[in-house]
Amino acid sequence: MDLTGYGNKKFFFSPRLSQKNGLRAKVLKKVSSKDLTSEVVTLPPLPQIPQKYNRAQFEEGDMVLLRDTQKRIKGSRVFLIGPLKIGNKKEIPGGILDHSNIIGKSVRDIVALLDLHPYSQIMEAGTGNGSLTLYLARSLYPTGHLHSIDINRDASFKARENVTRFSRGIYSNCISFSIGQCSKILDSMDITPSIYDGVALDMPEPWNELPSIVQRLKIDRYIVCYLPNMTQVLELIKQIKYYKIALATEQVLEIQWRPWDVRATVIRDRMGDESFSVKQLTLNDEIPNQALGHICRPSHEPTGHTAFLVQLKKILHT
Repeated sequence: MDLTGYGNKKFFFSPRLSQKNGLRAKVLKKVSSKDLTSEVVTLPPLPQIPQKYNRAQFEEGDMVLLRDTQKRIKGSRVFLIGPLKIGNKKEIPGGILDHSNIIGKSVRDIVALLDLHPYSQIMEAGTGNGSLTLYLARSLYPTGHLHSIDINRDASFKARENVTRFSRGIYSNCISFSIGQCSKILDSMDITPSIYDGVALDMPEPWNELPSIVQRLKIDRYIVCYLPNMTQVLELIKQIKYYKIALATEQVLEIQWRPWDVRATVIRDRMGDESFSVKQLTLNDEIPNQALGHICRPSHEPTGHTAFLVQLKKILHT
């Protein structure tokens, strides 16, 4: 249904299906805006697209162009991957990419620092209020699993409440919670070594827990540590080297907020000799089109720092 203005009258259009020309519009009657009424029009259902013609997600047999958007790799940053096949891997600068981590993803998706997929088994230490817990579970849903550990009982209980209340508890079955020191919990569990596909650590001294964690991490998989201070980052790297822990430092990223000033303004020399107030024109949304401009620049406020992310990869030899 559509309304198209014509003078002080309006024409009411209704779609009509034609066998030859498809969907067309037909003028039913000429009416004024006062006596305009609506009509329910039923359109034929759209045909269901077979999965093999659905290009929104990658499947086995597809060819993929992978682009390094973070500019971490020297030289060519575009790689041709495929044909995709479960179990196959592709060696690229900086690591080995499993085809299974691409299959099922959408076009333009980003392969995250933990390289998550719906079948991943992930461990998180430092549950907090459960915000990262929910974010990770969303990537693992519905077939993956997240084991979240926190030393603080109250924080763990609060996180469970948040998970249960969020979206009617849709991710509850994907998450299990434990309370206590990470290494002690892992050492007490009867689990197969190298069970985890990735680990997220949000704790002040993660190096104390690494020996137990690395034993449960699969080869060539990632640990991501969230650390507020660079001194913690340096201590982490030194401890890994000193104790010869089988981890390689992939990258260190700084996370920060950078506010921008984006707003409408008046281009003064396009207003002629007319006297005006920029503030009033802006507040009243009365800037003439010919004088409308925009400010778009970083804010003059100090840029705030939040933390560092350290990405580590398990290797065979130290």
